[in-house]
Amino acid sequence: MSARNATRSSRLLTAEKIAKTLLSDEELSRLEEQAATATGLKKAWKKSLVTRQYSRRATVERLTRINTDGFDRQVADLDARGFDGPGGGRMSTVMPPVEYRGTSVQVAGIYPWIVGAKAPLLGTPLGRHLTTGAAVGFDPLYAWTMKAITAPSCFICALNGFGKSTLLRRIALGDIARGTLVLVPGDVKPDLRVLAEQVGGQVSEVGYGTGAINPLDRGPIGDAIEQLPAGSLERDKAEFALHARQLNMICALLEIVRRGPLKDFEETLLASAIRLLYAPGSQFDNDHAARIEDLLTLISTGPEELRDDAVADTAEEYRGQIKPLLRSLRALVKGRFGETFNRHSTVRIDITKPMVDLDMSSVPPGDELMRAAVLLAGWNEAFAAVEAAHILADNKVPGAKSIAAHIILDEVWQVIQTGSSAVARLDAVQRLQRSMGVAMTLVTHSLADFEKVGALGMIERSRARIIGPVPEAELDRLGRFMKFSQAERAMVTGWANDTTSSVDEKKTLRQARRKALASADGAPGVADSTRTAAGVGHFLLKLGEGATPGTPFKVWVPQAEKDSGIHDTDARLRAADEDRGTEFAA
Repeated sequence: MSARNATRSSRLLTAEKIAKTLLSDEELSRLEEQAATATGLKKAWKKSLVTRQYSRRATVERLTRINTDGFDRQVADLDARGFDGPGGGRMSTVMPPVEYRGTSVQVAGIYPWIVGAKAPLLGTPLGRHLTTGAAVGFDPLYAWTMKAITAPSCFICALNGFGKSTLLRRIALGDIARGTLVLVPGDVKPDLRVLAEQVGGQVSEVGYGTGAINPLDRGPIGDAIEQLPAGSLERDKAEFALHARQLNMICALLEIVRRGPLKDFEETLLASAIRLLYAPGSQFDNDHAARIEDLLTLISTGPEELRDDAVADTAEEYRGQIKPLLRSLRALVKGRFGETFNRHSTVRIDITKPMVDLDMSSVPPGDELMRAAVLLAGWNEAFAAVEAAHILADNKVPGAKSIAAHIILDEVWQVIQTGSSAVARLDAVQRLQRSMGVAMTLVTHSLADFEKVGALGMIERSRARIIGPVPEAELDRLGRFMKFSQAERAMVTGWANDTTSSVDEKKTLRQARRKALASADGAPGVADSTRTAAGVGHFLLKLGEGATPGTPFKVWVPQAEKDSGIHDTDARLRAADEDRGTEFAA
């Protein structure tokens, strides 16, 4: 007997063996009635017996059908890949079916080929899954609303030049479309200014020779306080919160210029001095804000309360104790710091705009202390504006309403690298995020600076993490509070290391350059505008804790966004390359 006939006979014997265990139709009907009337465990047992009978009947029918067809010929063996043998149509490799995505109503008729895809649609469409091609959507506020994460906070980490800014703009556009206010209070490059201008947002410059932020200005919170009933508890609470913000910013700026923490009595003295500046009957109020030089004058004069704070018995002793503080305050009054912080504020965030961008690109990259100072001041202004809106809404002031806001804190490392004291100050600035539900995104290139000053807790509190191309050492740092599989580690580091370019891409570049150089008006640089390095736009989205696999995706930019120019962050480099190309052609 051939192997094929032996298999056929074996199947028939199996069908006969199973058939002996089948109940008759009458017996099966009685079993079904017993299952319907039984209760508890007995009901579950009877139901399982009924299910088993129907399964056995189906098996007997299938084995009989595939082995007998009424003709005297051999029947090919059937397995998961098809019928084996001549004309059987067996496939050595079964190709996966084409995947489509739709609602349960639309695809209900395709059952049983409906499966869940690990591609979250939690907000703004960002791109496509690198494996399945399914759409991937995410933004922190919507993900928090849908209970996918426990807090609306996100952390983005990737090497420079791999598309973090493009990803931020995609998320920001989705927020704006849903009516969420997007605040970019520290745009140092600037990467998001053009987007703010094109959506009708507010753009304010801060830095050398441009705009100023007065840390003693009462700002929007002061305006909100004026609309609350005098003597009310709510007004007192708002006044205390405003005083705490003013004190925190002055202390943060002093610690930056001093490159070290303040003494205990110095902070107490500053708190008293700020309160005295705005005491009832003072010349300073919402319309006439005190400046740092006014604070310097008051502390130098030495009222009795300030002497008590310094525990000084004489004027000479008081003067000796406050000299270091006076020197630090003078550093904020004079020079580049004075140009930005010792003037009346020119920045007032308008929460009615869809987006607000504080352009701080006038501060050169080499001035690390100044950049850290303006960033921290800008972040404080953003959170203060949101807090003021909520104060008015909570107290039902006519015309006031609660706002949904997403605050993007880019270049965080430039602030925390100034010292461990800056970490506490930054935490004080952003503390409202947890209680007010404001979405926040932290962006950086590496965790090395966070690790150096003990600021990894800021990353741990982020419920969503988006990791772009990074080296192996960076994954080791991230691995302290995130779990990566071997496949994920190889994928992320591969994005950073892969510098190859496809043959088709190189051919396209050559053709575009030849066409540009041969044109009458010349358009050198067109070829370069179409080229992207390997790994650009590739990210891994991980939500929550534990070893849950992440979602790898590539950022997708619609043609309309490309034409708008909002993603063009290399204009200067491309212009230089165009000039070189023109010289070469000549």
